[in-house]
Amino acid sequence: MTGTSGVEGTSAGLNLPVLRYGRSAVPVPEDAFPRPDVLEPKLPELPPSEEKLIAERLARPVGSPPLSRLLGRGDRVAVLVSDVTRYSATDRFLPLLLRETDEAGVPRSRVTLFIARGTHRAMTGGELRDAIGGEIDSGVRVEQSDPEGELVDLGTTQRGTRVRVFRPVMEHDRIVLTGTISFHYFAGFGGGRKVLVPGCAGKETAHHTHFRIFREGAPGKHPEARSGVLAGNPVHEDTVDAAAMASPIFLLNTLLTPGKRIFDAVAGDWRKAHEEGCARYAGHFRVPVARRYPLVIASAGGFPKDINVIQSHKALDNAFLATEPGGVLILLAECPDGFGSATFFPWFRFREPDALERELRANYQIYGQTAHAVLTKARACRVVLVSSLPAKDVETMGMTPASSLDEAIGVARKLLGDLPPPLLIPDAGYVLPDPPGANA
Repeated sequence: MTGTSGVEGTSAGLNLPVLRYGRSAVPVPEDAFPRPDVLEPKLPELPPSEEKLIAERLARPVGSPPLSRLLGRGDRVAVLVSDVTRYSATDRFLPLLLRETDEAGVPRSRVTLFIARGTHRAMTGGELRDAIGGEIDSGVRVEQSDPEGELVDLGTTQRGTRVRVFRPVMEHDRIVLTGTISFHYFAGFGGGRKVLVPGCAGKETAHHTHFRIFREGAPGKHPEARSGVLAGNPVHEDTVDAAAMASPIFLLNTLLTPGKRIFDAVAGDWRKAHEEGCARYAGHFRVPVARRYPLVIASAGGFPKDINVIQSHKALDNAFLATEPGGVLILLAECPDGFGSATFFPWFRFREPDALERELRANYQIYGQTAHAVLTKARACRVVLVSSLPAKDVETMGMTPASSLDEAIGVARKLLGDLPPPLLIPDAGYVLPDPPGANA
């Protein structure tokens, strides 16, 4: 079960991995419980040169000519890039991507980097410089999308989603998608179409694509709206339908280790390349487990995976798959930005998932859906959250607060009695446990 994870440093003696927490790391106490199992991805050897790897992918794209041959000198090019909540190694691949626009004869002044905010907060100037790197001073324009700004209506998807996209994006002749591929708890995988819809879409379009997580005409989630699934996933299919209306011409997506190293990338046709990248990613990060555990100790993977509760929930969702019903799940997620949205926490006025779902179906909000997912897990097992959040707020969300891993282990001991051998998941924001019956 143990593999190569990219986690830097271990606890001494048993050689246990450290657990990332924000921008720091927490050692696992060796004498707290019997020797744990460790769930880690099956990573390949890293490429000798990230730059050479990206250049090769751009030179031999999937299902498409190289980007330089798809552009004309007079084109205005929109390059959509991830915001602060999704580290994609933009600063490392952007020089190579812009080399393609240079080769096509497109002046840097006609290239705009659009930060795909979705419904997240705007990035600060320092965050923009960190994300984009040196190319921010190369003559390109930088603009942040606005889900409540001026929008263009592109039509309606087959499932009835009205597609409205940030107007400045659509004023460009060519749209290029970038980002990183990872598991997503209801869209199947991140990357691909998501940087456009919902990344640069209007708020209502984002709401409607997210709402596809629920069954039509019956309570509960759609069975295929889950992590690691594209085929038959209504959220993915509606989002692809919506993104196609904007006619993006090219995609470059990275595949990252938990240590933020580029171990692979895909480029080319925005659908075909994304699907190929998802298959490669799953081959490394979907990891079988022989059983579910009564005690799971997981880290979201550190910043930015644990920047707020909404982002940290993705790690909670993964770790939950490996937890026995009624078991204890300890999650380390600092959440320095708090909840991540002012519309999230008020949903916990509903104490039970069924009541929350009924209200969501009547008055949908994206982060109400995340609150529903958090509450569902908190009712199915006992979640102990190690974070910087106020204890009262953690309790309102149905979880038990802890200020440290040692305190969380003490809580688990009270709940379980003698502690069983736990499952450690050092990078739960990346790794998808695959227990028996998970895909039934």
